[in-house]
Amino acid sequence: MDRAPNVILEGGPTPLPDEERVRYVADPGQKIKLYRGHRYDHFEPTAQTSPHHGRELLVFQWSGSTFVAE
Repeated sequence: MDRAPNVILEGGPTPLPDEERVRYVADPGQKIKLYRGHRYDHFEPTAQTSPHHGRELLVFQWSGSTFVAE
């Protein structure tokens, strides 16, 4: 199974390290959420692609955050 990076994440309220922005997503047609300490950052797929090290990656745009219930 090819688990090479297939998406790149753009936007967000706080800086996301570059090594966390490029990743593999099993279903690139679905929204994803990242646990970021006290919240989840949500990213949605777009129709855009971006070149990265010789590959075209699907762009996911930040769409909002939700906070973890205590």
